[in-house]
Amino acid sequence: MLLEEKLCSGAQIEEGLETQVVHGGRLGTNLVELGFLQEKDLARMLGKQHNVAYAAGEMQPDPAAMGLGDIGFFDDYDVLPMRVDATRLTVAVLDPRRIEPLDQLGFKVGKRVVPVVIPEFRMNQLLRRHCKAFRNLRPIDMNTLRPTKAAAEKAGPIPTAASDLINEDDFAKLYAQAAAGRDETEEEVLIEGVEVEPSHPNVPAPRVSVPGPPDPPLKPLTFAEAQAAIARSQDREDVARCVLQFAVSKFRRALILSVQGDVLSGWHGAGQGVSERAVRRIGVSLRENGSFKLVKDTKSHYVGQMKGGPGTAMFYKLLKGGVPKSVVMMPLLVRAKLVHIVYVDQGSNQLTPPDIGELLILAQGVGRAYETMIRKRQTQ
Repeated sequence: MLLEEKLCSGAQIEEGLETQVVHGGRLGTNLVELGFLQEKDLARMLGKQHNVAYAAGEMQPDPAAMGLGDIGFFDDYDVLPMRVDATRLTVAVLDPRRIEPLDQLGFKVGKRVVPVVIPEFRMNQLLRRHCKAFRNLRPIDMNTLRPTKAAAEKAGPIPTAASDLINEDDFAKLYAQAAAGRDETEEEVLIEGVEVEPSHPNVPAPRVSVPGPPDPPLKPLTFAEAQAAIARSQDREDVARCVLQFAVSKFRRALILSVQGDVLSGWHGAGQGVSERAVRRIGVSLRENGSFKLVKDTKSHYVGQMKGGPGTAMFYKLLKGGVPKSVVMMPLLVRAKLVHIVYVDQGSNQLTPPDIGELLILAQGVGRAYETMIRKRQTQ
């Protein structure tokens, strides 16, 4: 449909499929993030595909409509009541083919349900904001775009003038607002001075919270086992699990971080005191001068003391395990694009052995695994 209406080229769709494999999400979300497709056109195509009404842009649900259901139900089924009148309940939906939740809502309120399809990233934003739902942040939530393949293939890093560096207070506020409501757990106030007002009287104020206890330990893998497991990987989650299982066999803490545009976000983590929920709250501006930015700019591994500003400080606050004397970071490249950073250390106030040989080889295996998955996705 996108090709028929000349909204995207074949090459753009192929790149969208490539980034979908690496960063997850729906194809439309990736195309919008890459700047290849406008949100309004994506919404229109979704409406045409499903033969239902569609909507795009900033949206605000009517509190009266929100009050007709349970926020947990909305989160579970990716639906959100938007408007209600004497006979109809208009509901924003992600997948109009899921009839069951709409039937349940209609039966409960005694009204005809009118589904309106909206883009995936808009649904995630609404559910975070109004239902305290957990949804991973993406560049589009921070009003940023990912660099296209053409931009990524330019030789060398693009220098950034000091005046262009993002103000970290502004970044923290923007990240807090985007992250609002992504969790329901314990301690409050990760980013101080940021308050998010409740959008509905029945919904508690979203919190940016420090997640709870560490997760159960992963089963460690030897280098040979990890290589074989990565070669068999079917999706990005398989890749992440294999890398972490090898990393925790050699290091006390290990994280896989996603690089999308100028935002570094947490994806998965394991090891001493590491909580997956805490990892997924990580957000660091890659315009902040420091070790993370150096890895991004050079696309090379890093061994040494961790340097950075407020974003790096927040990174360690989230990990809750102290700051090491040195760290090891390894870039994961797919088709010359930096997509992830593997971070490992030996814990608080400890030196991390610069043992990068096997990690380097494993990183190459990750790139090949993604290549295989991309080819498979593009030919489906």
